[in-house]
Amino acid sequence: MKKGPTVEFLEAVGSTVPKSQPRTGWVISDCPFGPWKHENGKSSDHVFGIRTTPGDAQANCFACGWHGTLSDIVLELRRLVKLNPLATPDFKTAGALALKAQEEFELELDTPDIEEMLFGPKKDLHVFPNWWLESFPLWQDVPFAVQYLAERNVSKETADFLQIRADSNEKRVCFPVHDFKQRLVGFHGRSVLEKTDLRYRMYLQSGKHNQVVWLGERWVDFEQPIVVVEGPFDLAAVLPVYKNVVSPLFANPSFEKLKRMAPAFEWITLYDRGKGGDAGREKVTEALGSDYLIHHLQPPDGVKDPGSMSPSEIYDTLKVVLPKSSLAVD
Repeated sequence: MKKGPTVEFLEAVGSTVPKSQPRTGWVISDCPFGPWKHENGKSSDHVFGIRTTPGDAQANCFACGWHGTLSDIVLELRRLVKLNPLATPDFKTAGALALKAQEEFELELDTPDIEEMLFGPKKDLHVFPNWWLESFPLWQDVPFAVQYLAERNVSKETADFLQIRADSNEKRVCFPVHDFKQRLVGFHGRSVLEKTDLRYRMYLQSGKHNQVVWLGERWVDFEQPIVVVEGPFDLAAVLPVYKNVVSPLFANPSFEKLKRMAPAFEWITLYDRGKGGDAGREKVTEALGSDYLIHHLQPPDGVKDPGSMSPSEIYDTLKVVLPKSSLAVD
């Protein structure tokens, strides 16, 4: 990690970086957790360090003993500020730098996860070309897609926002998936046919896909609570009521995929009723641990999934944990 981004990150989380840097391979500052973890709310100027050389890099406070990664710093500060707002870190800048470290490894701060240790560094995402996407017509130009979306109570505004398309050959309603950088990196289709061997299909482009990307990365705001649902039609149902909703597109995503949403401090799961939803809720709790604020909600009795809920039911369910001012209902 170069000193420039390191200094920018430390300043964003409220630390002061002195001009004198006595430790080779480190950027030294006061501790960002000073207001909460140090006597009189302030550490000395040279107790906190971020390692800038490749390898098993860590951030450490040599006084209070805290250690972790860039993402850990942001998450711990979110927790502390929520409990007692003694400081006002720039979470937007800090979160973006932490995400850059996680995605591109240019900052080389996050330690390898188990999949990296076993299989090597993660590969770059495969970007789907625009000409490939354009080969699928827009939903409003295909009668079966118009009819199916109407049956699923997906409004024109929601379908347009999600940029839904259709696969005329396989009779599927399809959801383009974009990453945090707004690049097209996935395409998922739901068959409108009653009898089909494969109800949902993850499309390949040039034989490649990106299983790690979430539907919703294009618009997610990590500064606000995220609502996590299982599938694209669950997302389409929640979106008109609460925009900051995302879907892993699988009922039981990998730990690696869950970590991709790690910059969000507050999670609200609205998974399906039943064993599949129970397993998903348990996995979120296991993956995130006690460092996050997690709420597990379920559809009302007699309703299987969010995609089958009315807007008023979604509103009534979410208002238990979200401020009414953040919700919309007709």
